[in-house]
Amino acid sequence: MNKLFLFLSVMLMLSCVDKSDSKTFPHITETFSDGVIDTLEIDLSASRIFWKGTKMMGLGKHEGEIALRSGYLLERYNQLIGGEFLLEMNRIIVTDIPATDPIPIRNLTNHLKSADFFNVDKYPISTFRIEQIIRNANGDLIIIGDLEIKGITNRISFLAKKYENQFKAAVEIDRFNWDIAYSGSWADRTLVDREIQLRIELALY
Repeated sequence: MNKLFLFLSVMLMLSCVDKSDSKTFPHITETFSDGVIDTLEIDLSASRIFWKGTKMMGLGKHEGEIALRSGYLLERYNQLIGGEFLLEMNRIIVTDIPATDPIPIRNLTNHLKSADFFNVDKYPISTFRIEQIIRNANGDLIIIGDLEIKGITNRISFLAKKYENQFKAAVEIDRFNWDIAYSGSWADRTLVDREIQLRIELALY
C-alpha cells in the first residue's frame, strides 16, 4: 500500500512539472538544465508589427502591418534568454493608401501575397525564433535569432529597448535573402529597394 502511494505521488509530481514547463528550446534546456525558466506570454491585442518598403532609394514607399499570431519570451531569474513569434503573412495589410482607393489597395495587397513575394498560399506563417539575448552597456537588448520566411531561414540581429512591460525594435532585412522578389524582373530589382523595414512593438500581459 505504501509503495503504491509512493508511486502515485511521484507520478503526480511529474505530471505537475510537465504542465508547468516553459516553452523551451533544446539548446536552452541543455544550457540551463535546472529547469528554472519562465514563459512570458505576449499580449496580442496590444502588440503591433509594422512593415515599410521603399523604391528608388527611398523616394517612394508603402507601409502596412503584419498580424502577430502568437508569441512568448523566455526568462530566467529576470533575465530574458529566448522566445518565439509566429507572423500571419496571409493577413498582411496596406495602410498608407486611402480607403477611398480600394483598387490600388487590392492590387498592392495581392502583389505582396503573390508567389513572387511572400507566397502566402504556400507559406502562410513566418517564424522568428530568438537564439540569444545580450544586454549592452546602455541597458538595451541585442536580439539574435533566426527569421524564417517562405521556408528560408536566415540569422538576424537587432537592438531592442524595454519600456516597463513593452519592447520596441526596428529591424531591416534584405528581401533577396528570403527570395522576396520577382524572378528576373529588372524593374523590381532596380527600382524597388532591397530593404524591408520592420517596426516592432510588443507588450506583455
